[in-house]
Amino acid sequence: MKFAAKRTWPDKATTWEHQGEADDVESFASEFTTLEQLAVGTEFVVMCKDGDEGVRFFRVAATAPCRLEPAEARTASTADAGSTGSEPAAGEDESEPVGLPNLSPVISMLFYMGKVAFIATAGIAFMALIITYLRKFLE
Repeated sequence: MKFAAKRTWPDKATTWEHQGEADDVESFASEFTTLEQLAVGTEFVVMCKDGDEGVRFFRVAATAPCRLEPAEARTASTADAGSTGSEPAAGEDESEPVGLPNLSPVISMLFYMGKVAFIATAGIAFMALIITYLRKFLE
């Protein structure tokens, strides 16, 4: 089967770092750990590309010999808390609040476009005045 792997903690990779084929998820995870020389405590995800196994998370428990243990997916709150996971209370919501997007580029663009429109309109009006006076002067 085909697999892909990338680091998730402490360094988070944006692209799949290693892709290849293996008999099962564990052997591919061991191969990824060995090839990338991952340190103890590093967490990574392995995705099965053409099977029903889905996504599995691993943590490097030891390097000599290589030993892996299953891990949980890290969210922003668990990444800040470190490796000690705390269960949410019964009434707490597990989802993170969604922040507003940064609107400063949009506002800056709107002001720039308004300035360009004003300057273009003023330039056209000024050119119309010059043409009107030139026509009167040349007649």
